[in-house]
Amino acid sequence: MPHILARTAFAALVTVLASSASFAASTTEVKVTGTVKPPACLPSFSGGGGVSYGVIPAASLTKGAYTVLEKKSVAFTIQCDAPVKIAFKTTDNRASSRVSGITNGTTASPSDAYNYGLGTVSGKNVGGYTLSIDETTQVDGVATKNIFSGDNGSTWAGGVGDIQHDGHYFSFGPTMVPVGGSIKPTALKTLSATINVKPVLNKPENLPLSADVPIDGSATVEVIYL
Repeated sequence: MPHILARTAFAALVTVLASSASFAASTTEVKVTGTVKPPACLPSFSGGGGVSYGVIPAASLTKGAYTVLEKKSVAFTIQCDAPVKIAFKTTDNRASSRVSGITNGTTASPSDAYNYGLGTVSGKNVGGYTLSIDETTQVDGVATKNIFSGDNGSTWAGGVGDIQHDGHYFSFGPTMVPVGGSIKPTALKTLSATINVKPVLNKPENLPLSADVPIDGSATVEVIYL
């Protein structure tokens, strides 16, 4: 008799365990995932951003004078994956090679804030150049106004042409502003602009002309999301 009672108790325990297992398997999970991603913009220059002046004969330089080279232009575009308000700023990667005052006669803004360096050869500074944005800028195929900010985008002004490297933001606004209204950047998806380059070479007596003197200007353009 005790043997039979033990078998009956074991059978009851198995039944309880089986019942608990069936309840544990009756739930599942819902996962909600995703990423909120801001619009991304890609700036680019035609030809990879290279502006070449080829070979310049040393004999073409005039003693005691700076040599102003012809203006050249490069197409500048910014492509965004959705309309967004942006600006850009520039950094002179050859700042240590600037020749103070060398570009003053080639720009409407005679200041070294607009003077970009052209590199150094044998301890001698090669010269400088200016950058300016053409008035033919378009946003999404429509004419726009070039504008700038000297306070990190808090306020904006129009009429910009020359591009300085000392922290100014450059952006694009409507060509017409209502009376009493303020200039503000326009959201854009595609920007089409022209950047003009105008170099000035140092005086020949200040250059090591016994060997080749490469012109080596470099500036970085950075997109700022407003």
